[in-house]
Amino acid sequence: MNLSAVKELKRLLGDANVREGASALKPYFGGADPGGDLVVVTPTDVNGLSDVANLCFENGISLFSVKRKRHDGKLLGSKGVLVDIARMDKIKMIDFQNLTAYVYGGVTFDQLSKELAKENQRLLYPVAGTSPSVLRSYMDRDILMGEGGYRHPNISVFHAMMADGEKWVSGSQQMTDEGHADFREDQGPQFSQFFGASEDIYGIPYYGLVYTYPNREERRLVAFAFDELEPAKDLLYKVSRAEWCFESFAANDTYLSAILADGKAGDIDKMKNELSPWTVVFTMEHYKDLVDLWERYIKEAADERGGRLLSGKVPEMCEGALGKPWNVYDRDFVKGRCTTVECYQYFRNVSDTFSVMDEQFSSGGFKPEEVGKIVVPVYFGASAYCEADVYAPAGEQGPVDETCLKAYEALMDAHAFIDHPTGKVADALFSRTEASYVNMLKLFKKTVDPKGIMNPGQLLEGV
Repeated sequence: MNLSAVKELKRLLGDANVREGASALKPYFGGADPGGDLVVVTPTDVNGLSDVANLCFENGISLFSVKRKRHDGKLLGSKGVLVDIARMDKIKMIDFQNLTAYVYGGVTFDQLSKELAKENQRLLYPVAGTSPSVLRSYMDRDILMGEGGYRHPNISVFHAMMADGEKWVSGSQQMTDEGHADFREDQGPQFSQFFGASEDIYGIPYYGLVYTYPNREERRLVAFAFDELEPAKDLLYKVSRAEWCFESFAANDTYLSAILADGKAGDIDKMKNELSPWTVVFTMEHYKDLVDLWERYIKEAADERGGRLLSGKVPEMCEGALGKPWNVYDRDFVKGRCTTVECYQYFRNVSDTFSVMDEQFSSGGFKPEEVGKIVVPVYFGASAYCEADVYAPAGEQGPVDETCLKAYEALMDAHAFIDHPTGKVADALFSRTEASYVNMLKLFKKTVDPKGIMNPGQLLEGV
């Protein structure tokens, strides 16, 4: 980048918030030098972010944003400004009465959870988190524990920075800066379907209202062991459909051992030996009498399907694990790197969905029994989130990515729903999508970013 632009960035943000060179970039690319000519900026407030965007717009400089802990490779060799809003970490307000928190993009799950705990409230955590940012996770529509009984996504109105430095303000906050219709039951124009999981090609979300949850009078966890997936997913469907639970999932021994080992690679085999092929977990939160009733109903339903009630170590460890995000990058300790394949399907198709994945994993040289698998119900069992985790050394990422891409393509052929695709998966999905839909996205992109400088090529090639 030319020296005058770098000098102006430093004047606007301060020297400490503008960094150049491989040492500044490597943390964003897993320790590798991405090449190209990127300058990293870390604005600390909205005005700084706006100034950066306006400078880039006026000078035709490409503007990229840090979205997750790991990039998918499309930024390698890029030239322009890389914006990291991690330092925009202010919690503007927590509305305990209306169960919402007003947060900037740098606020992490750990940071917000500590503040909510002071008022006996909590967040829903991601199952396959890719960023510590609450706003990013919720904008990406990450699957969340507790998804079974609550609406998706878990964010209401939000603000985004456009390519020219102007603000995009969504929902009821278009009317007032701090509107009074921002609680979760406001059914006005809220979450933009353009911005969600858009890879920031239209603008950079930097602020939003996320939902919080009260800790109820009684909380309880029950877990059941199964030898097969079919009865396990049937129980998951029954309980979520009947609204007897708060959080719920079914995981195989490979997946759950990685979660419960909690970063200790030496404990994985031991943990896996203590687990059944599939474990179904439910939490219940409400008044004690109601939790007692739900627990009885769940145990009866599990017994009808051959589930074995678990006690002791495994349920206790599951309860502890549910108290924090399940980040994909935190599972890298298993073999070096964890890569996920994710989709949504009807419950009746769950077993077939994993069979489709297993066929591709086997063809790619990966043993299906060594792939972690989890099922999470969505909105009272209306659909099932299905995830497969492939664990492999970081040096084998090429074959892993190729195999996972083939798995995604096979899932598309099987009519599974693929949410928030990135990289080559996005390319494959859009190539199969109705042309009018793709043209609509391109038109909106050209309307809000006429110079094409906001995250160019990050979601749709040639946009």
